[in-house]
Amino acid sequence: MKTVDKMEVLHSQSAEFIAQGETGKFLKLIPDTFIIKGDDSEAGPSQGYAIRHLNRQDIILIDVVEKSSSDAVKKLITDGYNIKAILISNGTILKNAHTSLKALSEDAGGAPIYTHPRNSIQDDFHTKDITAKNEIFKHFALKIFDLPGDGGGSVLIYSEINDGMLFTGEDAIGSKYDSEENTFHKPKLKSKNDEFGMAESWGAFDEEFTYLFPLHGKPGFNLEEGNQTDILNKLGRVEE
Repeated sequence: MKTVDKMEVLHSQSAEFIAQGETGKFLKLIPDTFIIKGDDSEAGPSQGYAIRHLNRQDIILIDVVEKSSSDAVKKLITDGYNIKAILISNGTILKNAHTSLKALSEDAGGAPIYTHPRNSIQDDFHTKDITAKNEIFKHFALKIFDLPGDGGGSVLIYSEINDGMLFTGEDAIGSKYDSEENTFHKPKLKSKNDEFGMAESWGAFDEEFTYLFPLHGKPGFNLEEGNQTDILNKLGRVEE
């Protein structure tokens, strides 16, 4: 797998770089990995992501469902990229899509949409099971980890590219951009059983990751083994 040239990407690995970036435009964070800032919410601006394959033609999108991102997605198609999949990590993200799933797919050149089978679908568009094995995920060195979430239907998306990237969706929230902290915490879930289940899943997670990319809050860059252990230990606890 391609590894990271630290000097090449140092300037983009900061909260300031992301905070100053324009909403609805893809920003390169590390090689072949991009962030796109979406709409504001109580947890802060949402963040979608894109991973570009080494062939520099194929792309997958992660949690890119908002109206502010629509033009940027269409531009990927006009620029000649092939969007191979739209991955939705959580049912809430699916419900917050700015348009129908069919329209989201059409804007992305007919890309299939992958989500958890427990998520309820609002229209008759046929989604694919994100927890099932398929060639597209192998193409991007992806692994999917099932988490409880609010009533289920939530996953972690892991890629071996760039020494390990973990896309957490709503299952880990980063510090606010105006904060000096750079930590991660779990969302508050409606069910205590779900909270215990999510903590247990985080406690069992054992893939090595150098980057942690949440739906909300600051990403984690260049995380060493000690940083990973601290993050997982915190996410693996049930808050009182």
